[in-house]
Amino acid sequence: MAEVEPLGTWDMLWYASKVLLALIVLIPLLYSILKLLGRRLTVSRSVYGNIEVLDILPLGGGKQLLLVKLAGRVLLLSSSKDKVIFLWEVPDDEVLECQAFHLEDKSGSSIRQWLGKRRHKQQGDGRGEGS
Repeated sequence: MAEVEPLGTWDMLWYASKVLLALIVLIPLLYSILKLLGRRLTVSRSVYGNIEVLDILPLGGGKQLLLVKLAGRVLLLSSSKDKVIFLWEVPDDEVLECQAFHLEDKSGSSIRQWLGKRRHKQQGDGRGEGS
């Protein structure tokens, strides 16, 4: 069998520089591709900043509840694969309470807590308004 000649210092530096150059080119390229794909897979962003999704509650099966701020109004929407349905508009007196609550809790369960608080409030005042 033929003996393999060991690599010299200059050969090692040449290979290391090629690997370093490849990493310098590939890492930003990979980052930009993943960023572009991430934008396409996420919820579209508002062009002028007038629409803000405050919270999302996944319900399974492609369905979710969305708490959306639109032109100063807070809306509860139901979203599925086929359609979006308006469910309820938060009254003005509860909007500030909702926004303060949203800022306090970033754990993802703020819609559940807010809806539970809303239900408890309705049951407590005896009016029993329906949804």
